[in-house]
Amino acid sequence: MKIQAGTGESQNQAVSVSGAPGAQEARTAQAGEKAQKKGDTKTIFAGDLGLCMQSDLIAQKKQNAQKQALKMIEDAWDIDRRFDQSLDGYRDRLAELAAEKEANWEEIEKRDGWKENLRQEYGVAENSKEQQDLKLLEKEQDWISGVGRDGRRPVLTEEEKERLAAIHENGLTEYQERCMSIDAQQSRFERSNAQIDEESRAYNAAIRSTKLERLKNNEMVKAQKKADIVLEAASREVIGMLTDEATDYVDQKFEEQVEEAKKKAEEKAEQEEKVEQRQEKAEELEQRIDETREKRKEQEDDRKEAEERARLEEELLGSMAEAGIGGVGATREAQSEIKTMLHKMNLLDEDIKGSIVEAKLEAYS
Repeated sequence: MKIQAGTGESQNQAVSVSGAPGAQEARTAQAGEKAQKKGDTKTIFAGDLGLCMQSDLIAQKKQNAQKQALKMIEDAWDIDRRFDQSLDGYRDRLAELAAEKEANWEEIEKRDGWKENLRQEYGVAENSKEQQDLKLLEKEQDWISGVGRDGRRPVLTEEEKERLAAIHENGLTEYQERCMSIDAQQSRFERSNAQIDEESRAYNAAIRSTKLERLKNNEMVKAQKKADIVLEAASREVIGMLTDEATDYVDQKFEEQVEEAKKKAEEKAEQEEKVEQRQEKAEELEQRIDETREKRKEQEDDRKEAEERARLEEELLGSMAEAGIGGVGATREAQSEIKTMLHKMNLLDEDIKGSIVEAKLEAYS
């Protein structure tokens, strides 16, 4: 179905439903004329209807495409948001673990201060054998707990193991016992930090895995591409509709122009025919006027000729009367002869005139 263009002229345009342009328009025009004859004041122009339908259809297609694209992006956004929520949860937990580890380190360092105070209190030198044995005992404690301050279990050499056996056999000094009690407390914090490090590695691995999964799926990019495809398809469809509309409008306008040109040509032909008829009538009237003038001239010539003959006849008769020729009968006879003579003279004069005209015609030819 094609819908005509929605311009200001569309009020006089009909919706073209079939492939034969003008058929539906004619039926619509006839229906409009019938409605007007019936006094129907609620006439709906097909052009207005086509304009509304076209605008609504285009708007609906655009709106549906936008909704579909928006839904795709919203779904992808939800997935991204879940990724973000997971990442935020992991990061928050890592921040908590970092704070716990920092607090543990503060406790460890505080107890290092306690040990230093004991060393000074007991007057143990840093390079003394007692202090060196204490450090070896602390290393053994880390080996037993399975973790040192660096988060790893220390390794005892055979020489160190023999030395530790001798220390335990001889017994610890009071200073060493008090320091080892404090070191036991530090070991708990060190083990806690080791657990924190292990958990932090797990969360960091989860973050990397989540980011990798996010990049692998890349839902937002996919959704954007899908949305672009949907919008592009809708745009092409709308462009096709508008192109069909424009084509129909151009075809209709062309047909209207052709009809208008035909109408103008017919009107021009009618005008030329009327002008030609007027010219023929004018020529006919002029010919009649010329004929009338010629007749009047002939009548005038005949009148003058008759007057001349009458004058000549009167003169002859007058002359004969003066001469006293004949009586009444003689006079009548003379008059008759005079008329006969004048008639012959008139014919002779006409023959002379005809000869002159024929001579002129021969000269021209």
